[in-house]
Amino acid sequence: MRIKLVVFDVDGTLTKHSSIWWRLHELFGTEDEGRLYYKQYFAGEIDYDTWAELDAMLWKGKQLKDVLDAVENTQLVPGAKETVDVLKENGVQVAILSGGLDVLANSIAQRIGIEFVLTNKLLHQNGILTGEVVSLVGWGEKMKEIHQICEHFGVSLDETAFVGDGRNDISVLSVVGLSIAFNPEDKEVEDVAQVTIRNDDLTLILPHVIGGNMNSTKT
Repeated sequence: MRIKLVVFDVDGTLTKHSSIWWRLHELFGTEDEGRLYYKQYFAGEIDYDTWAELDAMLWKGKQLKDVLDAVENTQLVPGAKETVDVLKENGVQVAILSGGLDVLANSIAQRIGIEFVLTNKLLHQNGILTGEVVSLVGWGEKMKEIHQICEHFGVSLDETAFVGDGRNDISVLSVVGLSIAFNPEDKEVEDVAQVTIRNDDLTLILPHVIGGNMNSTKT
């Protein structure tokens, strides 16, 4: 079946950098607390919304400008804009589904020409972080949100490709018509994907999407 929509993860897929959440911990010196909340979540002691709220509260009162400066320095993976351009030229629609934060996802989307973004929202007022976050994409729950995106574009899951790299992408990689692991962070991600690409050049996904090559491939 022809792929009509490609949905991208952001951190580690469209960008060279790891989680925007962790980058803000590093920026504001809250790594110790961030590690604690991370462990509590994966131990089942807190739910995702609580985890996100605890992280965001650590940054209450911080300058939005500092966050935006970090975002501005985010490097795209080679071929990111070219890939989106070619997809759109070939009639394939594009979107972002990220468990990160809108401050980064929206910036990357603007840089490479993606209009639809579904991610979490880091709240701020008058240039100051409020310590609040609106959780729209939970950890490992992208399988739920992909349906919203498909409905928005009027395409089926079978007509949709997802490109991601992390364990939190596994749920969505397992349900779309074409699943692509781009430099997967571990073997668990690679195992669930139909296509695995271990190369920094994002344009290598194009033959699999536009060429209709649905076979399991390792590049």
